[in-house]
Amino acid sequence: MNKFKYLSIAALLLINSACTPSPEAKLEPSSSQANAADTTNIEAASKAVNGKLNRKGWEVNVTGVKYAGQKIQGKYKIYEAAEVWTVVSVTVKNTSSKRQREDNAWFHIIFSKLVDSKGNKYDSKDMEIKYDTDLLSKPFSPGEARSVDFLFDTPKGIKADKFIIEDENFKPTPFKL
Repeated sequence: MNKFKYLSIAALLLINSACTPSPEAKLEPSSSQANAADTTNIEAASKAVNGKLNRKGWEVNVTGVKYAGQKIQGKYKIYEAAEVWTVVSVTVKNTSSKRQREDNAWFHIIFSKLVDSKGNKYDSKDMEIKYDTDLLSKPFSPGEARSVDFLFDTPKGIKADKFIIEDENFKPTPFKL
């Protein structure tokens, strides 16, 4: 009986190793994958928002891009990049007639990304809040706007092309820079 137990274990290990690609294995795309066009960049480019977007009682407005050095002196601390900072300034405004919290908004701005002119994507590394930090845990009043600088650690000399935030379904919403 023990002989069959070890034989079963050996067979399972053999099947598992046959189904697991080795690190050196190169995967070839199937014919349907090879012929399918990658439409993600086309879709994002065609639906890019210029400037600001007002939806569901909130307005997101990309107000500027600047290319800073390796260190930025913020209001509360010094930010230091591995390479250089690309800074995207954004203002969020409550356009409804009632108080509302940003965490109930149609967007997830905290997961923002920057795309350069060559299509390279960069995650936001930090944020410089441009308003009183006492407001962090408070809802937005009707008409209230708050500004934030998003800091992206990028190679020197890139050209920022798009600022991307995610909507409530985590679908990207690009803003043309």
